[in-house]
Amino acid sequence: MAEAAETVLFLFVANEAPRSIIAIANIRRALLDLTDRTYLLEIVNVFDDPDRALTNRVLVTPTLLAPACARRLVGDLSEKSQLHYFLQGLPAA
Repeated sequence: MAEAAETVLFLFVANEAPRSIIAIANIRRALLDLTDRTYLLEIVNVFDDPDRALTNRVLVTPTLLAPACARRLVGDLSEKSQLHYFLQGLPAA
């Protein structure tokens, strides 16, 4: 049986900012609930890697980015229905 490809996500955050901490918790919780595919989440601190944020046109944190389809979701990801819609709308890798 072939191994399923991973859907890659980047969460751009600003150090230990409260909204960034909330966003990290919310995306991790959401990904645990989804079992339809495998997700690879990379958390990018814009203070450690500002060039990467600029390259990806991230001007506000937190920002969740799905590079395969150039979709992004801005905010602390606390709106569960919006986050679920974002994740379910991603193309299968």
